[in-house]
Amino acid sequence: MKLLTQADDYGFTRGVTAGIIDAIENGMLRNTGMFTNMPTAIPAAALVEKYPHVCFGIDFNTVSGPSVTDPKLIPNLVDENGDFIRSSVRIKDQRFLTEEGRREMFPAEEMRMEIRAQYDKFIELTGKKPGYLHGHSIMPETYIEAIREVAAETGVPYSFDLYEETGVVMPLMGLGNNDATTKKTFDPMGQINKDPEGIFWEHRDELLKHDYVAVVGHTGFLDAALFELTSLSIERVRDHETMTSKRILNWLKENNIELITYYDLVKAPRVEGGSVANPMLDAVMGKEK
Repeated sequence: MKLLTQADDYGFTRGVTAGIIDAIENGMLRNTGMFTNMPTAIPAAALVEKYPHVCFGIDFNTVSGPSVTDPKLIPNLVDENGDFIRSSVRIKDQRFLTEEGRREMFPAEEMRMEIRAQYDKFIELTGKKPGYLHGHSIMPETYIEAIREVAAETGVPYSFDLYEETGVVMPLMGLGNNDATTKKTFDPMGQINKDPEGIFWEHRDELLKHDYVAVVGHTGFLDAALFELTSLSIERVRDHETMTSKRILNWLKENNIELITYYDLVKAPRVEGGSVANPMLDAVMGKEK
């Protein structure tokens, strides 16, 4: 089995960045996506060259913090302060329930501008192309279309499309996500009691049945800034616990499991027919069963 371990939201806050770096240095984390729109992405980007064995990509963030594009050019995506309209607000809008409504809320041209601007910002900050492109939070049609356009133009893979092409499965996606992920609400006890390390351990034998597995979470340390920016805050320390678990690290070694990056996955053979049964991935992408 080859295991792709991934932490989203690199550069979101200093605490998130510190937790991700610790999981790289002391755990199994090998892939992380940057929020290039956040001010704290600047010090985070300065650390990229220190970890050549890690694949740094982009998590396109259009629901938290300031836009990279001039706010005047994307009025439907931002509030009066030039910050993205939060996902907790978006999902309460009745238009969000239909594709027509979502396309009105997230105009294609505005989304293209911001997605491209965040991609260009990554290169500006790091001096190189990202290793992969990845979505974040709510993903309306125009958002996914814009990411795929950048992928086609640049040759940088879109994570979920690459999963399908290579047969990556996500049997533990989210490792026990709760209301912060699905309802965009803050449930402190739910996040404190989240046990992704236990879920991984309980299902470890199932993982061995697959050739390629992706475990994706939100590793990080907690800081005050997170409470202002997202409902998904406390549970990040639980994901960090998973990525640095001694018993999981020992299990990986005992079973000769290879930790891979998106650079490795690009070289992997393609699955005949283009996909495998992957209900978790289908759920993320909103595909019908």
